[in-house]
Amino acid sequence: MRLPDVETLVIAFLNARLAPIQAHSKVPASRPATFVRAWRTGGAALNRVIDQPIISVQAWAPDGVSASDLAQDCREHLFNEYTLMPLVRSVEEVSGLYYDPDPTAGIDRYTFSVQLSVRAAR
Repeated sequence: MRLPDVETLVIAFLNARLAPIQAHSKVPASRPATFVRAWRTGGAALNRVIDQPIISVQAWAPDGVSASDLAQDCREHLFNEYTLMPLVRSVEEVSGLYYDPDPTAGIDRYTFSVQLSVRAAR
């Protein structure tokens, strides 16, 4: 059994729901005005079958209202449709939505974190 790459799962899941907005694990070199970043920031496997990764999600946009709306959309999709991600058994919020402007560029963004319970592939 192998634990899945949760970043790949979450990014594909969000991309399918947010199009044309794209989700990435890193800030793109040619940063679009609006995008989502999702990456693993912690969590640990309980055993060889169950992983509990913490995923942070940032929504970037030209203004705070748009960034907040985009983050809320991501959050709702993760809470309400997580069963559509293969092997994901639950999603729980770790850190609620908060304003988190980029400290270098000053671009508006909102951030939140969730913990997934993910089963290994058979």
